[in-house]
Amino acid sequence: MERHKEQAVAAAIADGKIGHLQHWLTYWHAQVEIERRPDLSARYRAALTAVHCTNSKDDPDFRSGMNDLSTVEAEARQAVFERLLQLSDRPPA
Repeated sequence: MERHKEQAVAAAIADGKIGHLQHWLTYWHAQVEIERRPDLSARYRAALTAVHCTNSKDDPDFRSGMNDLSTVEAEARQAVFERLLQLSDRPPA
């Protein structure tokens, strides 16, 4: 995670654009959401195990595991987006 962040910062500095940082923050938010929710965390870890227990990318379990990882990450991103949307709708305190 730290290396990914450092790469995003370096790319942002090199390009002079913040898109790399925005992408990393989206990824980070999703990872936090996965760890925060036991249902997503369990599914994520099971998918990682399935991927790591395969011998090649041609193994059907590899593709299935990668699809599961993608699905969990998409659900996490959607949950984060919905929470941020709810927060933006709240009146100032």
